[in-house]
This record gives sequence, structure tokens and C-alpha cells, in this order.
Amino acid sequence: MKLHLLLACSLGLTVGVMATPAIAQSDAPIRLVVPTTAGGPLDVVARVLAGAIARNTKETVFVENRPGAGGVIGTDYVAKAPPDGRTVLLMSGFVVTNTVLYKVAYDPMRDLVPVIKLGKASMVMLARKGLEARAPQDLQRAAAARRGGLNCGAPPGEMALACEQLKQALGGAVVTVPYPGVAPAVNALAAGQIDVMLAPYDAAVPWADGERILPIATTGAAPLMAPFDRLPQLRETWPGFVVDGMIGIMAPAGTPPDVVRRLNRDFALASKDPKMRELMLARGSSVEEDTSPEKLASALADRLAYYRRLAQSLGLKPE
Repeated sequence: MKLHLLLACSLGLTVGVMATPAIAQSDAPIRLVVPTTAGGPLDVVARVLAGAIARNTKETVFVENRPGAGGVIGTDYVAKAPPDGRTVLLMSGFVVTNTVLYKVAYDPMRDLVPVIKLGKASMVMLARKGLEARAPQDLQRAAAARRGGLNCGAPPGEMALACEQLKQALGGAVVTVPYPGVAPAVNALAAGQIDVMLAPYDAAVPWADGERILPIATTGAAPLMAPFDRLPQLRETWPGFVVDGMIGIMAPAGTPPDVVRRLNRDFALASKDPKMRELMLARGSSVEEDTSPEKLASALADRLAYYRRLAQSLGLKPE
């Protein structure tokens, strides 16, 4: 099933059927909070995941969008929710990057508890066609040729910090231009309003033909799947320049361990659902085989430590 069809099937606000809950002794539905707008990539994942939960556990799952401030509003909402297993967060890398970029009222390692890491995905570096950059090293020449350097489109999360990493790689010749989401940043790139950006696999696929936007590199520690499998990796040009997207489930701190285990079990089962696997593949995401809460906890700790070191080296302070 194509990604746009999955989106079309996901427009209903709620997913699931009422039945005896499997996760906690409560008649309340699970609220799967998405800290981005309805219809976006993370929202599509939430609705397919909610459907898989309903089919496999007979739970009622409501997808609740709480967008704003690059994911801060929805994350803060879940951090302050009752720790009863009925409110959970569909998180991405913004959970840790926001603590580096902004002054937030929560600590993701203290106020949220990991439930499961669902997958990860590398990204694609895209450049406007007129820049005539066909490989990462071409960006050095392009930046030097332009007064003020390159404009880097920065959607929230890892993509915003990637612009700062690029600035470091190019000796400061980069201006970070914030965007509220991936789609407006890609549109700006296609219109020639910015020079370069990092985008998730599924957002980059429509531009793989190179007619208006040039894919020039991938960002992970391993090659990305087709149609980007022959692109160079950023780390080959700039060692250490690795950006991997992450997606998972977190619950409010204080959620009882047995409830976390039940949530983990049911979300792990949902992650193996054929429709969920198909969607993850369409996103260019690998599906995690180790679905333990500890796997997500370790990934979050590593990512937070990495971005704090990066922020320190760049002189970034939370605003």
C-alpha cells in the first residue's frame, strides 16, 4: 500500500473498537498523543499503529494531535499526564533535540519513561538544482562562492541540528532557516528559496528524479535503500556527520513497571502487523527487532549525550 493511500485511510480521528482493555484495568481508551499536525508523517504512523493495536488487542485507541513549538507542547502534555498507561506519546528525535535547542519545562529522561523503540531511518541531504551541488564536497565550493554562505532549511528536531552540523562542517558558512515542518521546507527548496536541507526518506522520494531538487547524500551509518542506495554517505566526507531519525513510544514517568511491560508487549505486537511494516518500509525505516524499553532508553541517552556535545562545540544554548 502506497504512503498516500495509507494517509487517505487514516483520516478518521479515532481507531479501534471497545472491548476489555489488555493494557490496564480501565475502561478508558488509550490516547496516543502526536505532537504534530494531523496529516503529517508522524500522524500517519500513529493512525496505522492505532489500527494495528485495535486489531491485535481489541483496545480503543484515540489519536490525539497536540502540535506546536516543534513537538514541545505535545511532549509536555504527556509528561504531565496521569501515569496510568492510558496516555502515551508517539515520539521522534525532537524529544531530545528540543532540550538542546529550547528551554523546556520537562526532562525527557526524568519525566517520561521509555516503552518501545519502533524504528529508525536515515535521511537524505537535498540541494536546490540551481546550486549545482551533486556531492557533499560540492557544498564547500558553493558556500565559498556565495556571500553569507548557504541557507539551510531547518524543520524541527534532528533536521534543525543537522543544519548546525553542516555549519560546523563548512566552517560557519551556513545560515539556518527554521521551518515548522518538512513539507514547507521542501517546497521552499523546490522554489529556490533555500539551498539545502535534510529530509526523511519518504519526503525525499518524490524528488529522486533530480528535476527540481538534487538528492546528494544520505545521513546514516549504513547505506539507504533504493532509490538512494547509490548516494554517498555524509560521514564519508565529514566523519561523525550521522543523522538517524528515531520513532518510539513513551509514557509519563511513574507509570507502573507492569503497565509499561503491557504497553511494550502490545505495541511490539502492533509493530509486526503487516500494515505497520509496510508503512515503515515506505518511510525508509527499519523495524526494530529488539523491542525492549531498555533499547529505547539506551538510544535516547546516547542521542542526548551526542547532541549536548554538539551544542557545546557549536556554542549553542537553549533559547
